[in-house]
Amino acid sequence: MSRPGKIVLGLVGTLIVLVIIAVVVVFTNLNRLIKYGVEEYGPSVTGTSVSLDQVDLSPFSGKGELRGLEIGNPTGFDGDYAFKLDDIKVQLIPESLTSDTVVIKEILIGGASLNAEFKGTNSNLQQILDNLKKTSEPSAQEEEPSEQPAEQPSEQPTAETEPGKAKKFIVKEFRFTGGEVTASSDLANIQRTTSIPAVEVQDIGNASGGVTAAELTEQLLRPIIDKALQKAQGEILEQGTEQMKQKAQEKLQDKLKGLMQ
Repeated sequence: MSRPGKIVLGLVGTLIVLVIIAVVVVFTNLNRLIKYGVEEYGPSVTGTSVSLDQVDLSPFSGKGELRGLEIGNPTGFDGDYAFKLDDIKVQLIPESLTSDTVVIKEILIGGASLNAEFKGTNSNLQQILDNLKKTSEPSAQEEEPSEQPAEQPSEQPTAETEPGKAKKFIVKEFRFTGGEVTASSDLANIQRTTSIPAVEVQDIGNASGGVTAAELTEQLLRPIIDKALQKAQGEILEQGTEQMKQKAQEKLQDKLKGLMQ
């Protein structure tokens, strides 16, 4: 083989090795990148604090779990959290991790707890829902930050590896089961806990070729929050009606006692 041929072959070999190293680096840091992405970009979507305890995703099988996802309360509400998910199971197509669109076969959520706080006519869950709708609108996503940091800290992912920045997502099936909501109201000093109906959604982003991270978050959380709000409002109305009846009966009994004296 001629010298130029050996040089070209050497460059190709070096390039292949660099690509393999890059893929290995991304895959071995995938769990850390997902956790970082959720906690870094989650608050800009929900308008509240977001934390995630643990990510365990295998890039080779595509199976994984997210544990301890907690969405905080908006400012002005008292509970420790608004939304708490103990366990999220995911199954994705591994090959799609390196493409522009990540294809997720299924997302299964179980054991979720929501706190629906009503202060007057305002609700923490409704405020989060409004924030989700705003950030998923195209106009909000097209805005670019006016300033970018000069450099990233070495322990944080770089712009090229930040989850959710340029990626789009397709979710074939989403199921939410076993959730409960605790409803409380300052108007009537009411607090009740009730179950949330199951939620099932198919083919998110399939027709459009994928949705952004903000759009995906909104489409996953919106039906859950909607059903939780409906159940919470129903519980508050029911207990409020019972309290009003009880007070009316007590007043009537007091009047009857007065007449009999």
